[in-house]
Amino acid sequence: MSIVPLKIGSLCVDPVIAAPMAGVTDPPMRKMIRKFGNQMIFSEMILAASLVHAHRQTRKMAVCEKIDRPIGVQIEGTNPDVMAQAARIIEESGRAALIDINMGCPVPKIVKSGGGAALMNDPALAEKIVKAMVESVSLPVTVKCRLGWDESSLNYLDFAKRMQDAGAKAVTLHARTRSQFYAGKADPDAFEKLKKTLCVPVIANGDVRCADEAQKIFDQCGVDAVMIGRGLLGKPWVLAECCAGLEKNDFQKPNDLCQVVLDHFKEMENYYGHKAIFVARKHIAWYSSGIKGGSDFRVKVNQITDVDELSLLIKTFFGEAV
Repeated sequence: MSIVPLKIGSLCVDPVIAAPMAGVTDPPMRKMIRKFGNQMIFSEMILAASLVHAHRQTRKMAVCEKIDRPIGVQIEGTNPDVMAQAARIIEESGRAALIDINMGCPVPKIVKSGGGAALMNDPALAEKIVKAMVESVSLPVTVKCRLGWDESSLNYLDFAKRMQDAGAKAVTLHARTRSQFYAGKADPDAFEKLKKTLCVPVIANGDVRCADEAQKIFDQCGVDAVMIGRGLLGKPWVLAECCAGLEKNDFQKPNDLCQVVLDHFKEMENYYGHKAIFVARKHIAWYSSGIKGGSDFRVKVNQITDVDELSLLIKTFFGEAV
């Protein structure tokens, strides 16, 4: 069979997408994903106000290399004018394929300021944000939201319809409530209901980690794409593997996990400099998950502060694990 590409405006990509994940989908991780395929990837969530006020690290996060395409840049904020300014900055960089608005982040720091999932409690403000951004840029503007704040306020159908009517060119639904955070199961029925409600593409996010799970969502819900988040942790080849599986093609997983980890660590060194060794710890933990001796290995990793020593430990552990 042949998978149907996701089309948003002039963008046409494979319908398996990497979710925006703070502290995860940074440039080093995106480079690792692209070693296996050229699927659509979202940036980490970027704070619009920091971008507009030229915060150095935020500007660095928003800059994408020419080879880092196709990419969607996700921003978060509550002020329509500031969000519009941030959108213009991203468009002027000439790299992004689209701009996504985070209306689903459950983190207390974000929702306390009225952003992320808290915007689902204020659809009028959310509409203003979408309209302001759509009027300011020619790039497609999309929205990522949740089912609602909690089980007593499942307003995603009306909310997403209002975002579509305000100009959003696609909606990604993480089928959990804000109160669930990332616990429990995503509600697949919600994907189908949303697809029947909207005219724009619907992207399903939540509990998709492999081709079989993606195929099930496509068949049962009729969505236009699936978005994989936590399934990528320690497995940057998952997008490519999932696309191959949907096409009924064989996919050869990397047979040298040690080299994958070393390559990822080197990318982090190039990007973060001396901070790389600390950023790398969580990624190395994910790569080692499920491998015998992994617990003791992770303890050692978290104690090391020397790059060469960590590289040697990686070679020793993953070399023996293969």
